[in-house]
Amino acid sequence: MRIPVLSLLIFTLLFILFPMHFARMVLGVACFRIFVLGPQGPIEGAFVTIGKKTGVFVTDGMGGIRVPSHLIGSEYSVAAEGYFITHGLLSNKTQNVFPRKLSGVDFSDYAWVHPLEGSQNCSECHQSIALEWKQSGHSRSSTSHRFLDMYSERKNNGNLIQGWSLSRDFPEGKAVCAACHAPGVGAGNDGIEDITKVTGVDKFGIHCDFCHKVNGVKNLEVGLSHGRDFLSLSRPDKGQVFFGPIKDAMRDDNSFSKIFKQSNYCASCHEGTMFGVHVYSTFSEWQKSPAAAKGMECQACHMKPDGLMGNVAPGKGGIDRNPMEMASHQMMPGGLQKMLQNSIQHETKVIKGTNDCTVGVQLKAVNVGHKIPTGYIDRHLILHVKAMSNEGELKPLDGDRIPSWVDQSMHGDAGVLLGRPLLHPDKQFTQPFWQWGGGVVVDSRLEPENEKKWSWRFSKKVEKVKVSLIYRPFWKEQQLTKKWNDLDVVVFEKIIRAD
Repeated sequence: MRIPVLSLLIFTLLFILFPMHFARMVLGVACFRIFVLGPQGPIEGAFVTIGKKTGVFVTDGMGGIRVPSHLIGSEYSVAAEGYFITHGLLSNKTQNVFPRKLSGVDFSDYAWVHPLEGSQNCSECHQSIALEWKQSGHSRSSTSHRFLDMYSERKNNGNLIQGWSLSRDFPEGKAVCAACHAPGVGAGNDGIEDITKVTGVDKFGIHCDFCHKVNGVKNLEVGLSHGRDFLSLSRPDKGQVFFGPIKDAMRDDNSFSKIFKQSNYCASCHEGTMFGVHVYSTFSEWQKSPAAAKGMECQACHMKPDGLMGNVAPGKGGIDRNPMEMASHQMMPGGLQKMLQNSIQHETKVIKGTNDCTVGVQLKAVNVGHKIPTGYIDRHLILHVKAMSNEGELKPLDGDRIPSWVDQSMHGDAGVLLGRPLLHPDKQFTQPFWQWGGGVVVDSRLEPENEKKWSWRFSKKVEKVKVSLIYRPFWKEQQLTKKWNDLDVVVFEKIIRAD
């Protein structure tokens, strides 16, 4: 038994002390070493990309990797957090690479790059990405008329805002919104205290340059520090730096950060307790979901490659890549309705008996990493069931009914609410989160990979049944009061004959 152990020790020792010669002698493969070094010594965990099809090497504790000799002459890129991405050509001998270190200082006087206009704007090189961003809610986060109708006291024309108004109802809470809705606004800017006063690039809300100046998140409690206050920024004093998830970006002002593929990035704005109310809970929902248990981050769905873009900067120095590995900036691929339809399975059964007719509905959330609906606390779904006879609509004999505060036009109809209503103590109407007096929030939303079932009993006169699932971003009463266009999104609607 001693001889095999001794042989193994000799084998391991030779491999450690003479890796290149050992590989050539035993494995028939000639290798050489690259060492990635910083001001304090070796950089462990740096990513080295060689050529286009060799994959990514990761440096060891000595900052080194072993590279087969047949790759001599190939281009390489080195990416390490806290450093600019570095490029070069592989020589025929062991070589040291010294990537340029970032300053580590955030200069708040930095002027944001405009996403669409002026010299060196983002869309000049990244036209397709800028278009996707422009069509997303991020580009309108500080200027959406519905957001401003909830935030402001008066409209642009001077007319008083009708219905809920944060500025009128709770003016001391106004400053909390800018951290997420206009995160680029700096200290001393009037836009921090009143988001209607944002100017310039800040009017684009969550814009390209802000997102790509993020190098990580701060060691703060998720949900209690919001937006820019939770994110770690690195704005340059001179020159430029852009952070992103690509490890071999060709520009010499690019830097890699792993945060761009982590849900913590999204948590800065999509998890938030404000004035004691858990208004945004998407991140904590994801943490408890089967998707998180499988290692799926938010970006897996909301920045899912669409297979169309293979170059982030075509004709501007960008590299042709596999389109199925390139993140989309649509955030809601295919639109809200399609995402809801892909995330909710439904089944309806109508059973007509001798004395009555029973309608059963089953819903299940699938392919999703959070509850449905998620996001702003007022978002909800309405499952609406209408039974009809030759004489007209029939009311249910038993089963859940839709209350008047959900929608007066549906009051008493068969159906259920899937949401988190902040009800007034008399349970006759909903309240905005900034006025809610507290209590238990009833959460009836769909949970990932869980199903819910309901049933209703109607008269035997039923001839057909219409079942609808409707999504609404705000409560109907506020939509009517503020004279917004119909915001209903019909997830599905079907009519079943009661035979």
